[in-house]
Amino acid sequence: MSHLRGAAVAAIVVLLAASGCQVQSDRQKQDEATVLTMATAAGPESRAASQIQEFARHVATLSSGDFRIEPMLKAAAEEADAWNQAVAQSTEGGDFDMALIPTRTWASEGIPSFDALSAPFLIASDELVSRVVSPDIASGMLDDLKQIGVTGLALLPDSQRRLFSFTGPVFTPADLAGKVVRAPRSATTYATLSSLGAMPRALTGDLFAEALASGTVQAAESSFARAESFPRGTTTTGNLPLYPKINTLVVNTVTFGRLTANEQRILKEAASRTREAAAGAMHTAAEASAYCQKGGTIVNATEQQVAAFVAAVGPVYAQLAKDPSARALIEEVRTFSRASKPDPIAACGPGGHTSR
Repeated sequence: MSHLRGAAVAAIVVLLAASGCQVQSDRQKQDEATVLTMATAAGPESRAASQIQEFARHVATLSSGDFRIEPMLKAAAEEADAWNQAVAQSTEGGDFDMALIPTRTWASEGIPSFDALSAPFLIASDELVSRVVSPDIASGMLDDLKQIGVTGLALLPDSQRRLFSFTGPVFTPADLAGKVVRAPRSATTYATLSSLGAMPRALTGDLFAEALASGTVQAAESSFARAESFPRGTTTTGNLPLYPKINTLVVNTVTFGRLTANEQRILKEAASRTREAAAGAMHTAAEASAYCQKGGTIVNATEQQVAAFVAAVGPVYAQLAKDPSARALIEEVRTFSRASKPDPIAACGPGGHTSR
């Protein structure tokens, strides 16, 4: 009996020792893993944050845990009125290893290659967004980022951007005349809003809440999901999506060069998988319905009213056409759009009630 008890004790000691060795091994493996920081100016509830988490998951899976991504959310200073540009510059300089940056940001960094993606009223459906982020269209634009020290891995669709009014429906450009519209800083975005008669302002942090409280801001450029959280109810015109927000997944070129060939492969594969997941996650019609369920209002403009908006942004297209690559991409997208219908967005009111 004593021999059996001794054998049992010995077995427990062996198991505990093995368990301790395993814990030590796991900690050692974690300490030895390659870790890259990945920044975004967006917060934890954003689609950008979800995309970073998706990407990090794929990196961890493909590397069996030997390669990790450390998300850095809200990575720009709260007072920065060009928050995406601040993150882009920090990534170019190597303060962050990787980042998720909206395409409209890069023009201010000297890379106008993505400007056509923000051409107003051009890319009006989830189907078209999926096509323009595909590698055969995106690769040329992404290659241009190497000029400023970052390597582009993929374009990830985020959401359609729209005008959300705090002062009732917007049916004509005249409804925006002289009105302050909160929008992230971007040359093409600001040119578009200005051509419609609005006054775009960044209004970061508390400035936006203060402007809402005082009534000095009348609308915001945003998405259905983001508009749900505004402190006041808004109205948007369903058949007038401005342009899609598309994110660039980038890595500092020096950092990328220091990785092993296998680690570089893992980043590229994880980026590809994340792009596919992001494209599959676009459900604009469902987001529109949820927006109304949570207190928003959607109206639709007539064909004549839509035509007036398209005519008003003519100067924006004239400016974009000066760049041959932008002009070519716009024509290519127009070719696609002839075979693609805009996403149907039904008019509805607070609580999801259908409007006429």
